[in-house]
Amino acid sequence: MTTFRRIAVPLLATMAVLTACSQETPEAAPASPSASAETSSAVASPSPSPPPVPNTSPEASSSAEPSAVPTPEKGYNDADITFAASMIPHHLQALDLTQLAGTRAHDLWVRDLAGRVRSQREPEIRVLKGLLDNWGEQPLPRDQKLPGGVTQAEMTELAAASGAAFDRMFITLMIDHHEGALALATSEQEQGAHADAKALAGGVLVTQEAELKEMKKYLSRLKK
Repeated sequence: MTTFRRIAVPLLATMAVLTACSQETPEAAPASPSASAETSSAVASPSPSPPPVPNTSPEASSSAEPSAVPTPEKGYNDADITFAASMIPHHLQALDLTQLAGTRAHDLWVRDLAGRVRSQREPEIRVLKGLLDNWGEQPLPRDQKLPGGVTQAEMTELAAASGAAFDRMFITLMIDHHEGALALATSEQEQGAHADAKALAGGVLVTQEAELKEMKKYLSRLKK
């Protein structure tokens, strides 16, 4: 009996030690290569920088957008004076031309056009004269050289013509005359400051562009 106890006690102790070792927590498995690569990539990649903040200062806005023509304290500028002073003799010459057409034109359409031109130019002359009076300015002389202006020699030749020859020359001169008026009105629209002068210039552009198309169409028919 004593011999059995000597053998059993050491055996039981050995088994207890083996059991305890088998219950210890195993070591964590090594990370997979793909997981390691993702982790290192996340650490190495810098965070995206914030988008640039747009410059909304008044200086930046004024440099990006074209500025309108400033209105002087007096309400008008030199471009307004030039437009009104030039357009009056320009319109007066149109009245001279249409007066001849009223008696010498052969085609009734030409006479009708001349009548429409007269009815449109006369009130515009009164408005322009009123503007110059308010500004203490005077219109340019009647013989002032202007865009699309008719020379005295051309006026004399037109007065001597009649019939179809008059119609052709009248329309030809009026086309050049209208193009000159459009140039003056465009300059006022771009450089003028006075509201009434710019509005009148806008009306000139609309009216005379329409008349110009009519005359060019008419002249093309005469040349066929």
